[in-house]
Amino acid sequence: RFKAGGFRDFLAVLFYLEGRMGLSRTMKAGILHKAGNIRCESIPVPEINSGEVLVAIKAVGICGSDILRFSRGVSPYNFSVLGHECAGEVIEVGRNVTSVKVKDRVAIMPVMSCGKCDFCRSGEYSLCDNFIRMGTRIDGCFAEYIKVSPENLLKLPDNVDYESASILEPSAIALHSIKRAGILPGDVVAVLGCGPIGLLIAQWVKILGARRVFAIDIAEEKLEIARKIGMTDCINAKNEDSVELVMRETKSRGVDLVFDSAGSKITFEQSMRMARKLGKVVIVGLVEEDVTLPQETVLAILRHELTIYGVYDTDTKPIPLNSWQTSLYFIEAHRLDVKSLITHRFKIEDIATVFKKIAREREKFNKVIFVF
Repeated sequence: RFKAGGFRDFLAVLFYLEGRMGLSRTMKAGILHKAGNIRCESIPVPEINSGEVLVAIKAVGICGSDILRFSRGVSPYNFSVLGHECAGEVIEVGRNVTSVKVKDRVAIMPVMSCGKCDFCRSGEYSLCDNFIRMGTRIDGCFAEYIKVSPENLLKLPDNVDYESASILEPSAIALHSIKRAGILPGDVVAVLGCGPIGLLIAQWVKILGARRVFAIDIAEEKLEIARKIGMTDCINAKNEDSVELVMRETKSRGVDLVFDSAGSKITFEQSMRMARKLGKVVIVGLVEEDVTLPQETVLAILRHELTIYGVYDTDTKPIPLNSWQTSLYFIEAHRLDVKSLITHRFKIEDIATVFKKIAREREKFNKVIFVF
């Protein structure tokens, strides 16, 4: 299974033989014990079966949903390792696996579906009735190693590094959110929330022909990143009434397409008020509280005949033109800037401190990744 090829192959052989002889193997992982309590600990390296692959994680991003689960505590499902935005190197393959080999560089697609329900048969795998996602119902990627099915791996070209590949998942969600609503060349778009997914949406709509893009946030640090990646219409909603400004800039027409990637009850309402008549609103951000809309906003939805879309995940299976493969192509071609979104890099040993800082907003973070 292993070819002679230097010290890396030698280590890979030792690692493989160690596991096959039943010797103890441990790895570092971020373990969620309860709400607000996550620690880096040593746990056993997963054992793969004949149809699985063991991947050494090289980079993994922190998603807003990870922080939400950290704040809420342990899931009712039997898992304790969060994380689902990751990339790494294949270090072991089951004897029945032929699609990947040791030393392949891969991104991991975290959604696992049954392949049998109506949604799976129609290609909507993220809506599977038996949906399982790494880091939400089974152990995820905040660890040195993870076992996966080869179907969940996407091989990386040589010029896409692990850090960039770890942002494939949010990039695919961003693209999928645009596919849900559709976009036409010349559309005017507003993006509320300039976190990683919001900034990726802003880039995608420009690539897909948007004439003008309003990037809106309350954090000037995030708007600085938006400007860095080419956004010229940036609005600090902490200092200005974003709805009023957008309506003024569009001569009271409103925008064709609104994306709420902030996930707050304020932006939820603002999204409805920015859209033009017959406009489209896409809710991408996870709302963490109840949302009550004023009667005026509800009437605007009705009178303007708005179409509202919800987005939770993305298409993940290797079907033609899925959002993962498209994202990888545009990253490889340097059309999609993902590295500029990364503001902080840490080691997995720092996970407790990092999560507490993000949850308490002690610093201004955008995309945070752990590197191995």
